[in-house]
Amino acid sequence: MTVLSRYVVRATLGPMAVTLLVALLILLAERALRLVGMVVGWRSNLLLVFEMLSYLVPHYMGLALPAAFFLGLFLATARFARDGELDVIQAAGAGLARYTRPLLGLGLALTALHLLVVGYLQPWGRYGYRAAVYAATNVSFQALLEPGVFATLGRTTWYVATLDGARERFTGLFLYSERPGGDSLVLTARRGRLVMEGPMAPAALALEDGVQQVLPAVGRTVRDEELPTALTVRFRRFTSDLRGTRPVGFRPRGEDERELTLDELVALHGRGRGDIAPREVAAELFGRLVRSLSIPFLPLLTVPLALGRRRGRRSYGFVVGLAVLVLYHQALRTLEGLADDGAVAALPALGLPFLLYAAGSVLLFVRAATRVPDPARGAIVDRLYEALAARLRRFAEVT
Repeated sequence: MTVLSRYVVRATLGPMAVTLLVALLILLAERALRLVGMVVGWRSNLLLVFEMLSYLVPHYMGLALPAAFFLGLFLATARFARDGELDVIQAAGAGLARYTRPLLGLGLALTALHLLVVGYLQPWGRYGYRAAVYAATNVSFQALLEPGVFATLGRTTWYVATLDGARERFTGLFLYSERPGGDSLVLTARRGRLVMEGPMAPAALALEDGVQQVLPAVGRTVRDEELPTALTVRFRRFTSDLRGTRPVGFRPRGEDERELTLDELVALHGRGRGDIAPREVAAELFGRLVRSLSIPFLPLLTVPLALGRRRGRRSYGFVVGLAVLVLYHQALRTLEGLADDGAVAALPALGLPFLLYAAGSVLLFVRAATRVPDPARGAIVDRLYEALAARLRRFAEVT
């Protein structure tokens, strides 16, 4: 890498890194406020908040990385143009294409990083976040367990007569749980202990000397035979969760397409799996690829917009570039949702805006690199802006 390339890349990475850090802090702070309220409401350990936030970093990184790259490109190029450094570079025989070449290399490196984030880290992070939410509910059961106090969470109410200092062993358990189908369950035990086998496993009750009674819903039948008023089972030892049913661990990863890695989406493309339809796989796969492949074209879009105008009083490049990126992102989100619902085919629906964005970026850069800038460019926009500002000032004075 030449001295010029290192200088250009270093000038771009500085504001980009600051923007990325600030964006991540803002996004995580907003989510942290909600997580603190949720965890405190469940009486869980606040350290769980930081664990859950760590799972969200890949999600926000995928959003913030292209925006930070755009801002780093714009600020670096605008500074070069404003301070005359770009004129010196061009006077030395290195044109705009030579200036942009290391930025294209940086864009390719960020594309690989973005593919790693959205293709692998995001699915695992999303699954880890959901598992952490599941673990928080298990911890809340243990926190709510108090001797001599009826505690209710969801559709389950329980009571223990005594509880040891480690909050694990208890006596005199009473548990009542309402089932979604209308059945009710009553569970009593002389003694037992609370078993926490890990964050992915539910809190389990190892019970001794008890009775389990199921009260079917009124009029419920099985094979045209009405069930009895109560089904009673006495046990010497029984393991249950805190809803009175058999403990079931947290589900495996891959409940929906957003938890699948890029390799898994490619393998399932065209056929789907279980509850995941082929159209959902295609929408997720092409949505991730299009967003990542859009990053290398950011230098071609941003550099011409950041050059500014000779003798211009103001520049509108940042506003135009930001508007283009926001509209492009919203278009991809909308079309991805339509493809997920089966209203449109994923590849042409997401490929068309990508091709328009890529072609527009290339044409804008070629025009800026091969034409002499017009000093009067943007004069009409200046006049419209000044006329609108004057009208707004008069309106403010009247009101």
